[in-house]
Amino acid sequence: MNEKDEKKTVTFEPKVEDKNEATNKSIRESAATLSTTGRLMSYNQELKDSLHNGIHFTQLLDKLVQTKEPQTLFEAAQKLVNYHLDNSYLVFPQQYSRADFYLIFLNRLLELHNSEKVILQSSDRNRELYHEFPGINTQGYFVFQLEKGTTDGAYYTEKNSGEIIFYLNFHKNIVRFNSRSLAQLLLVDYPKKIRVEAIKSFENYLLNLGRFFKEDYGFDVDFNLLDPSNSAVYQLSNPQISHSIIDQLFVMAADGGRMLKVGPQNEAILNLNGGTVVTLFDKGSQDNAGVSEWVIKVNDTEHQVSWFDILLQYQFIREWYLDNLSDLEVRSDSLYFN
Repeated sequence: MNEKDEKKTVTFEPKVEDKNEATNKSIRESAATLSTTGRLMSYNQELKDSLHNGIHFTQLLDKLVQTKEPQTLFEAAQKLVNYHLDNSYLVFPQQYSRADFYLIFLNRLLELHNSEKVILQSSDRNRELYHEFPGINTQGYFVFQLEKGTTDGAYYTEKNSGEIIFYLNFHKNIVRFNSRSLAQLLLVDYPKKIRVEAIKSFENYLLNLGRFFKEDYGFDVDFNLLDPSNSAVYQLSNPQISHSIIDQLFVMAADGGRMLKVGPQNEAILNLNGGTVVTLFDKGSQDNAGVSEWVIKVNDTEHQVSWFDILLQYQFIREWYLDNLSDLEVRSDSLYFN
């Protein structure tokens, strides 16, 4: 919420400079054709409409912060992120920004599911709300940045680095996670100074958000490299990877005390702890597509292990992935991430 150091009096001036010049011009032209009484009545009606607009805003805000119904929460958030509270007759000096409402919505959604681990904080210096996550708050904090050219989308962003974690769009009903930023923050930057347990907790927070959007609102959610389902197929940025990269994994696996096996269809199979199996295979060849398309799959008995979990837990696999990131990076939705 934008907080001012000093309180300012809200004024009601009939001749203030209008942000919307076309609207202001129309009002002046209409008033010019009226009598004095007519102009005063017109002005008074504009004030009434402005106050009614403010009251309607507070009613939506009540729903956002108090409702126990997921659908009511979502509808209130949809309206608030696009709400125009100010007009030429009434300006509210202290307001939450559109980006702030996205953050509030996430906290309320998590609260409804008893999973509110992230903390909603307020920055007086930057005049914004932000998310602080226990265990990693010394390294960064999170805000929403609005998508340019639209009022429906926003990017959940780590403020210090500018890394985008996921994209959220209320109109298209989609969530898209960004593998590049997830790898940079959670596999490269954070492990240098943050405990693995905190990183895992943050991963679970992101997974919960995606699941709640999917279960409560039917959102299309691309979990990307966070997807723990055995049905997940992790597509690579370069589907035609060279055999030298696979050979490198053979060597690094051996150095890590593991043996990479070759399957009946030339797939590379790596058996890990707890019955977890990582498979690197040419999907295009198996589908007789005629074009090579190497992908990665992770299988475990509980459907709880993602490719990200493998990278976080096994150092030799993480080094192999990061050393060959230009080829092995899990592909993100190119419509929303460069």
